[in-house]
Amino acid sequence: MNYFKILGLLFGFAAMLKPVYMHLLPWDEIKALTGTYTKKRPKWIIPVAIVGILLVTFTWYKELATDVPYSIIITLIFSLTIIKAFLFLFDYEKFRRWISGMVSEKNGWKKVVLVNILTGIFGLIVVVTSLLIY
Repeated sequence: MNYFKILGLLFGFAAMLKPVYMHLLPWDEIKALTGTYTKKRPKWIIPVAIVGILLVTFTWYKELATDVPYSIIITLIFSLTIIKAFLFLFDYEKFRRWISGMVSEKNGWKKVVLVNILTGIFGLIVVVTSLLIY
């Protein structure tokens, strides 16, 4: 199995299962979001963002150094994660305000559910794409 198929399947399943672990498991996801993204940036955010950036960089290295057909698809899709990593590193407050805005509104949980459903659909597309092209 090649790197791009493994990456696509892992990344896709993680995204696809997000609605399950965020909403079907018995816990308060709104409380979890507000507890995770506190006003002061948690210490775990920087190492996670750096690991994410390194993984995207390695993926681009694999893209350029190997000749795997259609690998650019997974490379580009996975590269979108760098946006969140850069927000974590350089503008955490903006990301936190976005999360806080969603969960503090009267029906903010609906936006959280919608974001997670869209993430799940995106993950399904990545998994199917990974299975069909690799």
